[in-house]
Amino acid sequence: MAIDFSAFDNKVDLVALQKEVEEAKDADFADVPDGKYIVSIEKMEIKLTKAQDKLMFAVQCKIKEGEQANRMIFFNRVISGNKVSENWNDGRAIKSVCTWVNELLGEDEAPVEFINYQDFADQILDVFQSIQNNIEVEVTYAASKFNPITINEVFDL
Repeated sequence: MAIDFSAFDNKVDLVALQKEVEEAKDADFADVPDGKYIVSIEKMEIKLTKAQDKLMFAVQCKIKEGEQANRMIFFNRVISGNKVSENWNDGRAIKSVCTWVNELLGEDEAPVEFINYQDFADQILDVFQSIQNNIEVEVTYAASKFNPITINEVFDL
């Protein structure tokens, strides 16, 4: 599907917009540094990868305190179509997601388990809906690690 850019060009004063762009300060967004943060879970879902050919567990967390407050950190894990090896495969990827998500649950809540992809996506959505705005989480963030967000402690709000 092609985008009709002229429709957008016609909605603005291009000369004024060009001036705004020229005068705008350069964006200086540094990466969120590795460290411990208190976060809220803003989004958690099973979705298609950008290439639309695999399923991925995706989490977005918002930092709640300190210098990095209101910045986002992310955790993505492909859970289908992984290369099969002794060290890593779809089963291990899914198990790692179950383990991570189950750390968010209270002791009296049923753990997430894999039956099939649809049921798994539904369980992830159910957990997200149950924790959204109800918990904050202390995490250790390490962007370059395979598991970039490690859950340290969960706090009820």
